[in-house]
Amino acid sequence: MLTGILINLFERDLSKLEEEIAAYDTAAGIWLIPPGIKNPAGNLCLHLCGNLQHYVGAVLGKTGYVRNRDLEFSARNVPTEELLVLISTTRRITLTVIAGLTAEDIEKIYPEKVLAGTLSTGHFLVHLSTHLNYHLGQINYHRRLTQPG
Repeated sequence: MLTGILINLFERDLSKLEEEIAAYDTAAGIWLIPPGIKNPAGNLCLHLCGNLQHYVGAVLGKTGYVRNRDLEFSARNVPTEELLVLISTTRRITLTVIAGLTAEDIEKIYPEKVLAGTLSTGHFLVHLSTHLNYHLGQINYHRRLTQPG
């Protein structure tokens, strides 16, 4: 049952991430850093995709993805089309891996130490969903802040 809920949430929020990135008037707008803002939408997008491709894809799905977390926050001016392809790939991997999890898999301890210690895989997947949603809100706010009208 939890896998169905997670699939619904990740599908909804990764689709919304794609909509938000596509909604910027210009590619340059994705990378604007207004005063008081630490990370532009582009870096948050890279971070979200790297996060999910590592924790869901590589760890649970054994995809072989190798994360470069520092680059998620230091890269600049990645073209919009590349970001959209990355989101699409992340969505496909995330949904495929979660759909393949059994009820027993969801109850198992997540294979890597995360956050403050050990969590069940289901608990950690819920955390990843809320993490995605948190940064999705930041991206939405960034877009509205940097684009008039």
